[in-house]
Amino acid sequence: MIRGPISLLIVGALSLFMFGLVSLGPRAFEGYLPEPVIAMLEGGGLFDGGSFGGGRPTGKTPSDLLDDGNDGLNARGPIAALAGNRPAFISDVIDGHMTRVSKDIPAEIMTIRPITGCKLTPPLEGTAVGHVTAGNSELELALRTYNDRTLAAAVQGFVDSYRASGIGKVADGEGIAYQSYDVAVTETARPVYLVLLNFRGNRIWNIHLAPGARVERVVLLGGDQAGVANLDPVVPVEVIPATGLADCGLSPAYALNPGHRFFEVLRDGPGTYKDEAEANLVKMEEAIAAWNIWFRDSFGVRADETRAGFDTGMVSVVGPLPGEEDPRPVYTPIEGARIRMTQDKYFEIQGQSIKAESFSGRVEAIASSFAFGDLTYLRQGVSF
Repeated sequence: MIRGPISLLIVGALSLFMFGLVSLGPRAFEGYLPEPVIAMLEGGGLFDGGSFGGGRPTGKTPSDLLDDGNDGLNARGPIAALAGNRPAFISDVIDGHMTRVSKDIPAEIMTIRPITGCKLTPPLEGTAVGHVTAGNSELELALRTYNDRTLAAAVQGFVDSYRASGIGKVADGEGIAYQSYDVAVTETARPVYLVLLNFRGNRIWNIHLAPGARVERVVLLGGDQAGVANLDPVVPVEVIPATGLADCGLSPAYALNPGHRFFEVLRDGPGTYKDEAEANLVKMEEAIAAWNIWFRDSFGVRADETRAGFDTGMVSVVGPLPGEEDPRPVYTPIEGARIRMTQDKYFEIQGQSIKAESFSGRVEAIASSFAFGDLTYLRQGVSF
């Protein structure tokens, strides 16, 4: 008598599970599915809607998985960016690539500081310059950093929620977690000088070297805070964040992808919108030219000719696409790695800080101090 309803429940649960896999990806089920199952789903290339590990979707080419979209070039499958933003399967450039990084804890963290001034150490004669850019990788780490301004915004949100419902909710600060991004270095004929540019937030660049690859120096540009993992400690690292670039009068600029909505407005937009787009195009071209000049003067190559990095993606390649017989870099996790990084005023590893020194603990303590130690006063409209 009850087989029918039970069958419907099972079918419904399976349908919901499959919808979650397609829309959110296997990583959404971390903590619920065993690690081998997640690895199988990530590596199988079954889903084109997200960014996964090294599997190859059947019947697809790398170009099929690169979306020339309204907001930029977006990886819609397991592809990496080569110089000139040519796509390649991740499995063709790095062995054992993994996307499960949210619980990876480094073995050692050394704090470094941005350089003072605007002049970077140039590459040595005969060095190959590799240039990588990163937007959203979706690879969020347990490492977090923030300042008093971020705390103040979270405290205001906590107070607002308490006044509305009597329950204070601490919203995770936007952009406080570091995202990781993988850089596979396949150039082995010459030492490599890496210029790694972050477009947003906090970034840890995870370096993977092919056998015989050598890194001369690493320059980290843009974003808020930045760091590098799995790099030989003798390799120098120089950092100029977005604020430092602005102080130097520098603004990174690259040509938009052909499918960007800007060109639709430029081509088909009504009167004033089209006029504005035409004026913005001139400014954009001037900005790109200025950035290329500075980049060439600093590193000896143009930024737009060497760039490897989609607007959404997780892997870039510095060097040639390995042949079938060429040894590829082997993925090295951030778990147990040695990291050099810049930090904001506060730094924590999620889940390892005591309550009072965690982000939520600090938010609640500040809100409580404004409420004279009793959060119920917040319901009475105490001044904040």
